[in-house]
Amino acid sequence: MTDTPVRDRWLFLTPESEAVLPSAVAALAAALGEPGRAEDAEREALERIVVEGRYREWLAYLRERRLLLERYVDRHGADSLAAHVADVLMNHWLLALTVPGEEDAADVERARLGELVHKLAEHD
Repeated sequence: MTDTPVRDRWLFLTPESEAVLPSAVAALAAALGEPGRAEDAEREALERIVVEGRYREWLAYLRERRLLLERYVDRHGADSLAAHVADVLMNHWLLALTVPGEEDAADVERARLGELVHKLAEHD
C-alpha cells in the first residue's frame, strides 16, 4: 500500500462534485444568461484542476460556483436546482474539514454557504 502525498489528499473530495456540478452549473448559468459555462466546459475545467491543479485551485472553483449560486438565488429564488447545488457544495465543505491546509478559507466558505442553505430552507 502506498501513502497518498499530502499535496494530493484533497482529491478524495472531488467525485461527487465532478459527477454533479457540470450539468447543474450549466443550468444555473443558462438561467442567468451567463455564457461560457456549458456542461462540457465545466467538465473540462474540473478535469484540468483534478489532474493538474492543487487544492487552492479546487477551492477557488467551488467558491466561484457558490457565487454563481448566490446570483441565481437572488434572481430566481429558491428551487430544487438551487437546493441541489447548495447540498453538493455544503457536502464538499464539510468533508474539507478533514483536509489540512486552507482552513481559514474553508471556514469562510462553509459559513457563507451555511447562510445560503439557511436562506433556501426558509423558502421550502
